[in-house]
Amino acid sequence: MAQRRELRRVKAGTEKPARTDNDPEGEMVAANRDSVPNEATCPVPLEVLALLLRSDERTRVALIREIDPEARARLAFFCYNRVHLRPLAFRIAGLCELRDLRVIAGIKGDLLFQQATEQGLFEDGGPGPRKKGVTLAKSARG
Repeated sequence: MAQRRELRRVKAGTEKPARTDNDPEGEMVAANRDSVPNEATCPVPLEVLALLLRSDERTRVALIREIDPEARARLAFFCYNRVHLRPLAFRIAGLCELRDLRVIAGIKGDLLFQQATEQGLFEDGGPGPRKKGVTLAKSARG
């Protein structure tokens, strides 16, 4: 009975299992927890990340510049690894020093810096692919 309660607490994430030689179930739970890959933690508080996502461009740039250079490079890779945050990753990487990106991720830092630079060229209205906006006005008229 006590083992089941402990197992429930472990599954709920409130307590680590007690490892004993006569408790194979507890060892099994612990082994499963150790094999699950850890999600990378955000290098800045989540409130800062949320503010970066909601801010206008000028405020966003000012906030990014306030972040420590090493944490800024880590944040660029954190965002890059999440597809929905890639535009923010490119904006952050564009404000990073190439040296900092290289220290954090080696040659991948060069790649991210290059992609961020190219992304910046296309965003400013220069040559590059543009998506045509979707409108429903024509179809609504008949």
